[in-house]
Amino acid sequence: MNTVLAELGRRYMERWVALLVLPGLLYVAGAAVAYRLGHTHWADLGRLTGLLEPGGPLDGRRPSSVWVFVIAVLPVLSAAAGLAARGAAAALGRLWFEPWPYGLRRLARRRTAVRAERSEAADRAYRAELESAGARPSAATGARIDLLAARRNAVALGPPAHPTWTGDRLDAVHSRVWGWYRLDVVFSWPRLWLVLNEAEQNALRVARAELDAAVTLAGWGVLTVLPALWWWPSLLLAAGVFALGLRRTRAAVDTLAHLTEAAYDLRAATLARELGFDVPEGRLSPETGAEVTAHLRKHV
Repeated sequence: MNTVLAELGRRYMERWVALLVLPGLLYVAGAAVAYRLGHTHWADLGRLTGLLEPGGPLDGRRPSSVWVFVIAVLPVLSAAAGLAARGAAAALGRLWFEPWPYGLRRLARRRTAVRAERSEAADRAYRAELESAGARPSAATGARIDLLAARRNAVALGPPAHPTWTGDRLDAVHSRVWGWYRLDVVFSWPRLWLVLNEAEQNALRVARAELDAAVTLAGWGVLTVLPALWWWPSLLLAAGVFALGLRRTRAAVDTLAHLTEAAYDLRAATLARELGFDVPEGRLSPETGAEVTAHLRKHV
C-alpha cells in the first residue's frame, strides 16, 4: 500500500508541476519582465540586463531574501497563476459549451437568433441549388452543391440552439444519434463506454485531453491581459494566445464530437446485444434503439 500511495503521489506531483507550476512560472516571469519594462520603455531590453549585474536584484553574490523569494515564493505564485488560468478556462467552458448564466440570457438569445438566421439562409441556398440541379447534375453543379452544404454545416449541423458554434457542435451528437438510432445519449453513453475496446476509449481520452488543453490555453490568453496594465504589448500577446486557444478548441470539439458519434456507429448494436436485445448483424435499427432507450431510462 505504501508503494501504491507513493506512486500515486509522484504522478500527482508530476501532473501538478506540468499543468500548473511550469506554465505559471513562465507567466510570472513574463509579468515580471513586463513590469520591469513598463509602458515607456516597452521595447528597451537593456533594462533587463541590470537584473543580473553586480548589485542588481538577482546578483548571485547577494544572500538575501530575493533568493528566498525565488526558491520558496515563486513556485507558489506560479501555482496560483496556473489555478487562475484554469479558473478562466472554466468560465470560458461555461460560455462555449453550456447555457449562459442568467445575466447573459438576453445576449445568448440574440446570438442564437442570429446564428439561426445564418443557418436558415445557408440551408435555403443549398436546397435551392439542389432542386435546380435536377436528377443528374453536372460536375460543376455538384461542386457548387457540396460547397453550399459545407457552408451550411459550418454554421451548425442542425437548427442552432446555442449562442456558440462549440455548444451546437456538441449538442449535434445528441440530436444526430437520437435521429438515427433513437438512443438517448445521456442514458446510453455510460453503458456504451463499457463496451468500447481499449483503443477506442484511449482515442476518446486523448480527444478530451486535447479539448481541455485548448480551453486552458485560451484561459492563459485571458490571464495575459493583466500585465497590459503596465506593459501594453501584452494585449497583442493575449489576443494571439486566446485566438490560438479558440482555434484549437474548435478543432478539438469537432474531433471529440466525431469520435463520440463514431462510437455509436460502431458499437450501438453491441450495446443492445450486451443488454439482452436480439439484434441481427449490421447497424442498430431505430425501433430497437427506442426499446434500448426505454430500458435505460427505466420509466424516467
